[in-house]
Amino acid sequence: MPNIAAVLREEIIRLARKEFRATIGPLRKRVAELTRSNAALKKTVPALEREIARLSKEAEARQIQSIRVGAKELKGIRIGPRSIQAQRKRLRLTREEFGKLAGVSANTIYLWETGGVSPREKSRGVLVGLRKLRAREAKKLLAAAGPEEKRSKPRGKRRLGRRRKKR
Repeated sequence: MPNIAAVLREEIIRLARKEFRATIGPLRKRVAELTRSNAALKKTVPALEREIARLSKEAEARQIQSIRVGAKELKGIRIGPRSIQAQRKRLRLTREEFGKLAGVSANTIYLWETGGVSPREKSRGVLVGLRKLRAREAKKLLAAAGPEEKRSKPRGKRRLGRRRKKR
């Protein structure tokens, strides 16, 4: 005669498995559905980030375009290293900030101020347009442009390998 406790235990286990499968089945389907939607979102997020970066650059370019003056106004205007530096000091901006307004790098501003290079026609129009701004207006334009983004990846690759001995 079989042991009633063992039969009862097996029946309880069988019923528990049946209930478990009935409960877990829809949950598995839901998890699979969420996994697929998560994978789709992971694909769309980088594309949206690239689009945001592109649009913010376009917005900055539009602001610079609004500052720039026409070719007619550039005739007869001299822009020298001292005037660029004086203009930057008058606006109370760092080279990075002034470069952001002018659409160039801080190193370019340094080269302009030291006389290493002279601004091109496009940049000259922006510099003449910046003359019309006040310090508060310049700060507002910088605030509207948003914070500067840092590079996440290093620029160059390191060369791995042995150094050659000099002979």
